[in-house]
Amino acid sequence: MLKRIRNLVCVCVLLCVFLTSCDSTIGAAVFAEEEQINSREDLLRKVDQGLEKGCTEISFETSKLGKEDLDDLNKNHDGFFGTVRSYEIRSFELLDMSQVTLKCEINDNYYVENALLQGKEIPKDRESARKLLKVCQEILPELSGKDLTDYRKEKWIHDYLVETVSYGFMDKDTGEDSKAYTSYGALVDRKAVCNGYAEAMKLLCDLTGISCEMVSGTADGENHAWNMVRLEDHWYHVDATWDDPEPDEPGRILYHYFNVSDDFISSNHSWEKAGSDQADSMDYNYFVINNLVCDDYNAFRELCEDLFRKDNPNQVQILVKDYEEDRYSEDNLGFLFALSGAGQMNVQTVGKKPDVSLYITMY
Repeated sequence: MLKRIRNLVCVCVLLCVFLTSCDSTIGAAVFAEEEQINSREDLLRKVDQGLEKGCTEISFETSKLGKEDLDDLNKNHDGFFGTVRSYEIRSFELLDMSQVTLKCEINDNYYVENALLQGKEIPKDRESARKLLKVCQEILPELSGKDLTDYRKEKWIHDYLVETVSYGFMDKDTGEDSKAYTSYGALVDRKAVCNGYAEAMKLLCDLTGISCEMVSGTADGENHAWNMVRLEDHWYHVDATWDDPEPDEPGRILYHYFNVSDDFISSNHSWEKAGSDQADSMDYNYFVINNLVCDDYNAFRELCEDLFRKDNPNQVQILVKDYEEDRYSEDNLGFLFALSGAGQMNVQTVGKKPDVSLYITMY
């Protein structure tokens, strides 16, 4: 009798979890598989897979996972395609097994990517996704040139975000604060915090065929989000938020955190490195590509003399690897007045010594 009950319960459960793919734009909304999920790693993988498919429900069986594994689920994935809003657990004591159903909310990024990459319609009730789509459609022609390498596309996206997005929230009276954490905030409202910059970076990279991921961690001890991109055979960190310092200044684009290695960004950024992509190259770093790296002060002075005699720019950015405040003091930079003919100079330092970039503006 017990065996018959167990078989009946198993049949009921398997019927509940039969559907294996979905797309909320065409009505299906459940993502489930017969296999049991009994580790947090497999749980996160299934959630990510379900959200990438546009699922508003994700169901699975488990004999080991419980409430404590589900409560902080959103902290362990980037939320680019969606988030888990709630969950239900149905326990079957005879089988020592539970069925879990996650209720999910799909983000605008999912609908925009499917519209542009798969030709699918955006649901009529997703007005914000339609607005985000329109902005992306206006941007993409700038990235369609045949002579544009992935590096140049990525740099264009980075520069666009730094130039057009202001860090912060919309006026709280508008009720739009939550958008600041999204690509909508960055690209439509042009007001966002770090997660909005990171989502926008990933969305535009995805749409132009550049491999890009979001990274969640801390920077100077505070919660932070940024990106990693893959160029040729290597991954690089890129933090558009930290290259866009406050207050906004027209025309100012910093590159200190553009395509850097794990070692470089670890001076003030921390993240869970286990299981993440490794960034072990500086080949596509902005300063390396443009020969703007100096090992010491003498090399820095020689480079400045070369740059100002050739082009006499009103601003330069140079990465120095021996930074000390006294070494790069105003007195020691005074030679730039004679080279440029300018009457005033402003020097902004970015990063932590010894690797510090100098943003020098001559007036």
